[in-house]
Amino acid sequence: MKKGITIGFSMLIIAIILWIAYGLYIGFEEIIKALNIVTAILTGLIAVGFLVLLVSIIFEQRNDTKKMKQKIKKEDLEP
Repeated sequence: MKKGITIGFSMLIIAIILWIAYGLYIGFEEIIKALNIVTAILTGLIAVGFLVLLVSIIFEQRNDTKKMKQKIKKEDLEP
């Protein structure tokens, strides 16, 4: 009896996962058909802008950390 429950539950879970995957596939297929070259270029520009912003924030944080360490005296850092 336990094998039947395990097999039935497994089939149910697999069917739900496949149903969700198929729905996502259909959704992405419609999105890909709707894209044109202008949309692709603008999306690329947004992605590049986000990466530049992220990198500049990281560099600014590092520079601020270095400046702060230089301002603090060594004596203050010792316990």
